[in-house]
Amino acid sequence: MTNPVSIRPARPDDVPAILGLIGELADFEKLRHQLVAKEEDFQEALFGEQPAAAALVAVTDDSQPIGYAIYFSTFSTFVGKAGIWLEDIYVRPEFRGQKIGKQLLKSVAEIAKQRNAGRLEWCVLDWNQNAIEFYESIGADVMPDWRICRMDRSRVEAFIDSD
Repeated sequence: MTNPVSIRPARPDDVPAILGLIGELADFEKLRHQLVAKEEDFQEALFGEQPAAAALVAVTDDSQPIGYAIYFSTFSTFVGKAGIWLEDIYVRPEFRGQKIGKQLLKSVAEIAKQRNAGRLEWCVLDWNQNAIEFYESIGADVMPDWRICRMDRSRVEAFIDSD
């Protein structure tokens, strides 16, 4: 029998568990080599003077975090409204199939609704067919015509210093 699970806003004492779950996600996505964040980074980003993001955690009845969602505000010039970007959503493998991921996503969607957000957006790796099928099944558009552009800090600095 599975433990009952609830979704709640993350607290500062959840940060070590969230970072552990992020490590599991990084392993799953074959991106562990890119994970350089530390607990103090998340304490500042989620609970500092000017939080950059917010998090929800899925916890068992014994308060063990077994999943999380991290999101932040965006803005769409086309819609003319703020939106929410879902940076990560993850549930431990042994708890999958219990609609916990759907609960987390619905909780973020509720926040988007409360904020009158014009959009809720996220990305998915092109090889993660299970996630793609799930997102399509809940009504999300998986947009094949868009690509993500990214500069890490060193590339931002190099760009600034370029001609």
